[in-house]
Amino acid sequence: MRKDCEFYICPICFATSEEAGEHHNHEMVFCKQLPIGHVQLKPIIDLEGDLKTRAPRWFLEAVWDEAGIDYPT
Repeated sequence: MRKDCEFYICPICFATSEEAGEHHNHEMVFCKQLPIGHVQLKPIIDLEGDLKTRAPRWFLEAVWDEAGIDYPT
């Protein structure tokens, strides 16, 4: 078993794989190992402290990049 925690995830059904590829006609999103507490592991919260999504920032940025959508900084 691999000791690192890098994998690919389908943005549609969240199936995972150790290899890159397409799933549901979309490229699978690469998930790299990040340290605990890293800002990209956290969901997006607005200036008032309201939760905008439950998905972690790394996943949203990867999906938005593929779709050509600008994301908040």
